[in-house]
Amino acid sequence: MAGSDFEFGVTPFYFLRHGETRESRAGILQGQNETELTIGGRQMAEAAAQALSNVPLGSIYASPLKRAWRTASVVSILTGTPVYPLPGLMERHWGRFQGRRKTLRPATPNPESAETLEDFRHRVAEAMKSISGPSPVLVVAHSGVFRAIGDSIGFPIEDRVSVTSGEVLRLEPPAASRRTWRISVV
Repeated sequence: MAGSDFEFGVTPFYFLRHGETRESRAGILQGQNETELTIGGRQMAEAAAQALSNVPLGSIYASPLKRAWRTASVVSILTGTPVYPLPGLMERHWGRFQGRRKTLRPATPNPESAETLEDFRHRVAEAMKSISGPSPVLVVAHSGVFRAIGDSIGFPIEDRVSVTSGEVLRLEPPAASRRTWRISVV
């Protein structure tokens, strides 16, 4: 499949959550705030690049937010794979709750001043549909984006509701032998 076009919901792909930031470590809701990778976050990006070094990636698409873009850039440099910014892969905008502790965000799906969950899911799905490859594709983004992708393609997010910083996952669509998406750690 190397070099073929990517089709969201049909083609296998890889997902990498950006490396650690001070805010993620402290339980701060980052949303679309620009935050930097910690030293550990840069090491996570390097480890992810090493884990992907034997994968013949065709392209990388990344959220343009610094934490994701820098993570993707490390992988791009170490693998020689081109990286493209895709604004639709940015994390959900949490309005006035961005930059505050996650525990202060209301438990409702659509807190006042935040991007609605429906709009966020739609934005992520449209971004994923706009990816044309070449495959294999690596998507570098955020934990909320990972959940939105799961909602779009129907993999069982109850089984895996989050992805840890620096973790690389391979997502394979249903096949004749199984009816669900397969998610495996690279």
